[in-house]
Amino acid sequence: MELLSPLVSPVARERWYVAVTLPNREALAVEHLARQSFNAFCPMEWVVRRHSRKEVRCKVPVFRGYVFISMDPAAVRWRSINGTLGVKSLITADSVPQPVPSGVVETLLDSVDEAGVLRFVDPLQPGMTVRLKSGPLAEQLGVIERLDGKSRVQLLLSVMGGAVRTTTGRDQVAMVA
Repeated sequence: MELLSPLVSPVARERWYVAVTLPNREALAVEHLARQSFNAFCPMEWVVRRHSRKEVRCKVPVFRGYVFISMDPAAVRWRSINGTLGVKSLITADSVPQPVPSGVVETLLDSVDEAGVLRFVDPLQPGMTVRLKSGPLAEQLGVIERLDGKSRVQLLLSVMGGAVRTTTGRDQVAMVA
């Protein structure tokens, strides 16, 4: 089930807007918006669910209950979106559609693979050189040895001609260009 309509490149005057969908109807909304020539996008992610003692890997929307729509409200009949199958309503303020801040949806579009699934990439990777932001070893450079799931980073620092291993929080290191 493809949750990216075929019209992916928005026109320069167009902006991205958000529509609230009916529960579990994101794919239906994207399909019917595409039939009306709207450019709709619903980023997906892989999740593992347990069912009947089995683990099943499935694609689900990242933002459950929402889809993004690219349009120029001055040039299209945008009120028809509210009557689209699968769509509950377009997010508006004072009866005017509210655009998503520039760059947000574009970044999501750049981060999806050909199946519409977001690729979440950790900016910190083992082997990367980082600088400590604070603490007794502040401003020291180190190499990331290991990342763990508890928001911790294990570093190998070069201090006074020797190697020192330390563990710190991810928020305490900065990437070095």
